[in-house]
Amino acid sequence: MDSVKIIENGFVVTCDGADRAGVMAILVKGDRIAELNPVAAGLRARYPNAEVIDASDKIILPGFVDAHYHGESFALRMWTDRIPLARWNRVAEIRLAFSYLQRTASKEELIPMYRAAYFSALKAGVTTISEFGFDHLDVPFAAAREALRRSDLRGFVGIHNSEQMDHAKADSASGPLSSLVLPAEEDLTLYGLQTTLRLAGEFKVPILSHLGETREGHEAIRRNFNRSIVRILDEFRIFHYPVQMTHGGLMSEEDLDVLAAAGIPVIVNPASLPAKQTEPPPVGALLDRGIPLALGSDWGLPDPFENMRQVRRMPGAEKLTSQHILRLHTLNSARALGLHHEIGSIEPGKKSDMTFVDVSAPAHVLSLASGDPERVVGSMLRDCTRASVSDVMINGDFFLRKGQVMTYAEEDLKREYREAMQGLLKAVKGKSQGPAESTLAPILPLHQEDVSKPEVEDGSFEEGFRIIGTTGSFPRSTEARPGEQSRRADELPKTVRRTFGEDDF
Repeated sequence: MDSVKIIENGFVVTCDGADRAGVMAILVKGDRIAELNPVAAGLRARYPNAEVIDASDKIILPGFVDAHYHGESFALRMWTDRIPLARWNRVAEIRLAFSYLQRTASKEELIPMYRAAYFSALKAGVTTISEFGFDHLDVPFAAAREALRRSDLRGFVGIHNSEQMDHAKADSASGPLSSLVLPAEEDLTLYGLQTTLRLAGEFKVPILSHLGETREGHEAIRRNFNRSIVRILDEFRIFHYPVQMTHGGLMSEEDLDVLAAAGIPVIVNPASLPAKQTEPPPVGALLDRGIPLALGSDWGLPDPFENMRQVRRMPGAEKLTSQHILRLHTLNSARALGLHHEIGSIEPGKKSDMTFVDVSAPAHVLSLASGDPERVVGSMLRDCTRASVSDVMINGDFFLRKGQVMTYAEEDLKREYREAMQGLLKAVKGKSQGPAESTLAPILPLHQEDVSKPEVEDGSFEEGFRIIGTTGSFPRSTEARPGEQSRRADELPKTVRRTFGEDDF
């Protein structure tokens, strides 16, 4: 029999279509929200054996959805802090740290690293996360999946190559979902596009694509294809598939029109922009065209509150209300991941993923007394931090209670993380005795010929799907998407054949 919980006395912000908010009781049956009621007494009378949870001095939100994150950044931010992304390849310590995690670290080392990142996200109120992952055989992919499973967060882990695809197929019965990472703009080829489309259709997984994070990537696409990345995705009908699109810098008016017609959310990462100094998205133009915005942490410490504060400072975001900004990290981010039918808002029928924010401090007294949702949420965005999160519920169960992780001893977590990262610390310290800036070759995802020579480095930090496995090729799919037969080469749009040449197909 399903457990029954009644959560009462909290100020609930539903983030649903009606923007309901106020003091109300929530009835939870099993893993689902069953009812919202302004009078808790009626629920208690109907369910006398229910567990009653007093949420006085708490704001109850849908669980935050972090729509784009690099779990390795939890460790690597120690070296990348305050250094622009464009300089990472020239800093010896950063390169050595990346190289160790990407190529040398074992699964047993990577699991505690990812687990520390995901438990940190949980303590900040995140219940769902989309992990980009590393492009190196199946070790980091398996580690991220195992860590996400152990942290009890729901979410995705990106697939970059055939080894990771094989692991995902073998481990598909339980645990996280998978996304298929499109090759980075610098590495994008026709083969990479066609392979990604074929596999996305065959395995029914969403495609994850970066859009204009760096000027170098943007210029590489222009140089190689005489098209923007948005135009290429459109002409290859990638927008017909579930797509997770992130960053969104350097877009033209035509690109914006294409995205508006596609109606696909763009995941922006405002908190990481100042640190990485990457290309900012045109927030005002995106909003003017009705393109939904979602939020991700991208790099560093998962922190929805800092993300929401930073988005308020972005040009064009002045028109956003506090409640709208909250939806960017809840319902809109769930929509960006294709999960909005299950999570992202507090309403009957959805999963009971909820974040409780402590607002007992005097700074919130007047806003709560006013009962005005915009003032209550505005006060929270202004004054609350990740440390303000007191409780987190996922699937109807508490995984954070009074600020403490319920499923794992935090002292054990810290010890295991510290011990696992000793190899990383030694690798960086032992080999970075020279100047801070280095002219070593850039770190890069492995190609087939690199597998036997791990010291060879020749690519970029933004990886995409590669066929590097040794277990054979994948069969060709007979479906481009569910219910739709895939197009043969000669059935691709004429604009594509004109742009790239008939011989390429």
